[in-house]
Amino acid sequence: MTQDTGVVALEAADFDDPRVLLSRLGRTRPIHRVTLPDGMPAWLITGYSEGRKALADHRLARRGAAAAPELNPFLQGIYNDGFFPHSMVFNDRPDHTRMKQVVSQAFTPRQMERLRPQVQAITDGLFDAISPLGRADVLESLALQLPNAVICDWFDIKREDRDEFVSHCGVITGLTVSVGDDAMGKASRWFDEYLTAVIAERRARPGDDMISAMLASQEANQNLTDVELRSNIFLMLIGSVETAVNMISNGTLALLRNPEAIELLRADPTLIGGAIEEILRIDAPVMTVMYHFATEKLTIGDVEIQPGEHVAVSLTAANYDAGQFKDPELFDIRREHDRHLSFSHGVHFCLGAPLARLEGEVYFSTLLRRLPDLALAVPDRELTWKPSFLVHRLHQLPVTFTPSPPFGS
Repeated sequence: MTQDTGVVALEAADFDDPRVLLSRLGRTRPIHRVTLPDGMPAWLITGYSEGRKALADHRLARRGAAAAPELNPFLQGIYNDGFFPHSMVFNDRPDHTRMKQVVSQAFTPRQMERLRPQVQAITDGLFDAISPLGRADVLESLALQLPNAVICDWFDIKREDRDEFVSHCGVITGLTVSVGDDAMGKASRWFDEYLTAVIAERRARPGDDMISAMLASQEANQNLTDVELRSNIFLMLIGSVETAVNMISNGTLALLRNPEAIELLRADPTLIGGAIEEILRIDAPVMTVMYHFATEKLTIGDVEIQPGEHVAVSLTAANYDAGQFKDPELFDIRREHDRHLSFSHGVHFCLGAPLARLEGEVYFSTLLRRLPDLALAVPDRELTWKPSFLVHRLHQLPVTFTPSPPFGS
């Protein structure tokens, strides 16, 4: 059994392309000892089978108390915060189960179908704004706008608060590796104070929104403490946005790089579901799942993990595992698969996945109808990515297309 083959110090740029990451670490082993770009030591899993098993392994805990003491300096911004650790993403069973019972009611198939007309209306409005122009930045005009508008309307977040909401989201999701504990703490306090005020307002004047619905459930069942309620509402807001933003922009780029896929979709719109899954696989919106701590000695691949050690999973690398996906570097919207790890796996599988898929279905179907002759406005090599090893976000995605009048004009 291999215990250590040397530590690889990774940079944020290594995560931009799973082929680069696998080239640095090697494709023959599924787990590697690394130093992450923020300096935190970890065992990084790149193998699909090993990653899937680890994400569902109850011996790998999310709670910070399970981490070895030497990891504490890297956990201050999250686990010592008075707000973040109270969401289900940083908790294990049975607390995770208790919280999920309240939160999961938001993402049922019935709720998603109720949202579909609203998602379509918002999408049509965004395309109306750009279709006569013949040129747009997909990230700024579409990808950022659609998920934020959907979730903020659903939760009835005031329009005048949304820009600040989006700004603090960027800090939390690690869109720059230079974010320190001070910035993280400031964002935490903003969300905590903001949601405290929103919840007080909804208790006094309930509305037809998801926060009001959660409060009604909470009054009946008392499943969550006040801080757990705020922290999990925050998780639903931010988690539902981040995945969809990157899926939309990265997916548009994937289609532009593979024009034959656009022709296939226009010829057969029923392929849209498979196209979304392939978009999620080929360029996962969330690249790395961190903060799993061994509660006992366990073996992953040929490595023995010691209690307290940190295990992270590269979702992007796992999605390029040739043992799971034939020709993994090939973008194939007719690929028969539904087992990519882009929404994670196990009890921490992304609850917002149904909403992201709904938004993707509506967005990409509308894109193909509304923007003829879609093309990159700059050479592909000029596109750049935000410096992050957690999420995969373009700086911008400028495109051109044949101008057309707004819908229904």
